Amino acid sequence: MGFRDQLRSAAVQAAAATLGAAGSRAQAFAQWTDNQQFDDWMSKAADSAKKAGNDGNHGMPGEPIDRKALHFDPFDLVSAMGYRDRPSPMTYAAMERVGMTVPVIADIIKVRTNQVLMFCEPPEDRHSPGFEIRLRDRNAKMGKKEEKRASELAGLMQTCGYVEDGRIDTSQTLTSFAKKFIPDSLTFDQATFEVVPDRKGRPSYFDTVDPTTIRLLDPAYRDADDPFAVQVINGSIVEAFTPEELAFCIRNPRSGIRSYGYGLSEIETAVREITGFLWGMDYNRRFFTQGSATRGVLNFKGTIPDKQLRAFRRQWYAMVSGVANAWRTPITNADELQWINMQMSNRDMEYNAWIDFLIKIFCARFNIAPEEVQFSYGNTGQSSAMGNAPVEEKIKASKDLGLRPLVRWFFMCLNVHFLWRVDPDYEIRAVGLDDQGEEAETELLTKQVSAFRTLNEVREDRGDPPLSEEEGGNLILNAQYIQWLNAKQQAEMMGGGMGEEDGFDDEGGGDFGDEAEGDFDLEDEIDFNDFGGSSPESVDTGGEDAIKSERDPRPLARYTTDI
Repeated sequence: MGFRDQLRSAAVQAAAATLGAAGSRAQAFAQWTDNQQFDDWMSKAADSAKKAGNDGNHGMPGEPIDRKALHFDPFDLVSAMGYRDRPSPMTYAAMERVGMTVPVIADIIKVRTNQVLMFCEPPEDRHSPGFEIRLRDRNAKMGKKEEKRASELAGLMQTCGYVEDGRIDTSQTLTSFAKKFIPDSLTFDQATFEVVPDRKGRPSYFDTVDPTTIRLLDPAYRDADDPFAVQVINGSIVEAFTPEELAFCIRNPRSGIRSYGYGLSEIETAVREITGFLWGMDYNRRFFTQGSATRGVLNFKGTIPDKQLRAFRRQWYAMVSGVANAWRTPITNADELQWINMQMSNRDMEYNAWIDFLIKIFCARFNIAPEEVQFSYGNTGQSSAMGNAPVEEKIKASKDLGLRPLVRWFFMCLNVHFLWRVDPDYEIRAVGLDDQGEEAETELLTKQVSAFRTLNEVREDRGDPPLSEEEGGNLILNAQYIQWLNAKQQAEMMGGGMGEEDGFDDEGGGDFGDEAEGDFDLEDEIDFNDFGGSSPESVDTGGEDAIKSERDPRPLARYTTDI
């Protein structure tokens, strides 16, 4: 091999070595890059899982993410001022006027408000309606410390918050608050009250706000910490409120994106019925005040000059005329008259049935029985074969459907927006909703104690001290149970046998003691010479019958003595 061939071979080997080293470095760099990308990917995945709450801590929910569905209409251009008006066929002024002036609806609102007021004071006794402060944990027991705190919170709720220097304003009581809050809810389904904080930002007291001036802001332009409602007076925004500052309470929420967060009042759902009711009342009112149908016609036979006829007509109308100049009597001068009926009476139009139908619709919308607003239908006070229940049962069913949800909703609003912010361990709730009185309670407890409850259990429910076992505190006053218990006790007493308790030992011998203990000797005590010196075998037993008659009826023990 020549020099050139050797040089070429050395160059090839050197190039191969260089390329091999470079390839190893390139392979190592590629592997390092893949590992780095994998680590970055794993880090991002871990961060995403941690944000979504899927980092392995299944018991701890993660931070919630934004919802996908829209709860507002992004293409709605109604809110030019930044807030949304109530989507209603009636204005606030119209709903307020209906709730205050329409007879049946105004009566329903007044009755329901007075019924709720019965629960705005602590109950006088166990059977009276009212409210109580209790622990939110239903299984927890109330100790002295908890009862003291509950009493403090009860006084706080009665005055609608903390009062200054113990001075109580009569306008700032829970009763006065409910007198304004409940009618607002029943009229507009929009009741609002402001929670005023103290200097440290804690809730101090609460008071009602005119709901007709509150408007909700557009949710598309509102962040979490921004105000959610504003107060609008005469078309101008005067104040803004956060959820911590204003309670916006509705009873009938809607899920429609064009409801804008407002509720649906019962008055809004009965617009046509209210219109028909007002027309019916106006028709009846005008029938008596501005009726055109005449009661009769005054006709003069023969020819009378027009001047005298007009003079008589003026004098007649001046003396005889109806209310608001109604029911005027026509005066004519003709040989023959023909009556043409121009209208039907209210009876022909089934006026009474129509008005009753509308009243029942109003009561159904407000979940109240007509008997509660003094409208009775059917057989009052009795049950008939057609299914008409007594008035008491109708009123009870009405309260279960309408009053119970209203009272619970009222106290839930107070809990969520005020009391739970003051002390989250306690809640305010109504008592006496299901109470039927002391007589009904006594009847119920009598049935229970004669079936499955003991006397002490019943006395505990009434708050009475328990009885001892000797006094029968653990007895169930059931005849069959007491008879079985007596038979069981008698069997236990008989099962003990005639043992030492009857004066005999287990072997049937008498318990007369030890003979040696008293040094008893039959020969020393009995002198057989008194029987004529004869032996015991020769003793006359002729008086055996007399002796048997005088024997002790108790069992005798026989002893054999060797004499």
